[in-house]
Amino acid sequence: MAANGFIELLRLSKRGNKNYADSEQEVNRWSGIAFEMMGQYFVAPLGEVAEVIYPPKCTPIPGVQGWVKGLANIRGRLLSVSDLAYFISGKRSQFSPAQKVLCINHNDHYTGLVVDQVLGIQHFNKKGFFSENKHLEEKLRPYCQGYFRQHNQACNIFLFSRLLNDPEYMNTSEKF
Repeated sequence: MAANGFIELLRLSKRGNKNYADSEQEVNRWSGIAFEMMGQYFVAPLGEVAEVIYPPKCTPIPGVQGWVKGLANIRGRLLSVSDLAYFISGKRSQFSPAQKVLCINHNDHYTGLVVDQVLGIQHFNKKGFFSENKHLEEKLRPYCQGYFRQHNQACNIFLFSRLLNDPEYMNTSEKF
C-alpha cells in the first residue's frame, strides 16, 4: 500500500468518530507505533500492530530457522515469536530489558516480532513525510515505505503487511 494511501485511510477512519474534532492540527498529523531496531528508528501504522507485550517464555520449535524463537501461549492463543533483526540482518539481537514484542494480527497470521524497544505511539506532521530514505539499508527496503523526519531524526515507516507477504519470512523451515 502506498504511503499516501494509508495516510488517507487513517484520515477517513477518524471521520466516522463522533469524538474526533476536525482541527488543522489533526488533519496534518499521522500517528503510529514507534520502535527501535538495529540502531534505527521505525514507525508502524497503528492498524498493523495489535498489541505490545514483554517477551514471553517461548517453547522452541525443532527444524526452524534460527530467527524463530518459538511459540508462546498468549491468553490461550498461540503466538509465533521471531527475532525481527535476526531475520533481516542475519545477526541475533542482544537481550535487553527494553526489548518488547510487537504482536501482529494480519490475514489469519498471529505473530510476535521482537524489537529492541518500543517508543509508544508517536505523532508526526505529514509535512515531514518523505517517500524514500536513501540511507536505509538495502535489506530493510522491501518492508519500508518512506519516512518521517522529526527532531533531525529519520523514522522509517515499517509495513508488517509486507513482511507477512514475504515468502522467505513465511517459510520458517530450516534450509538443508
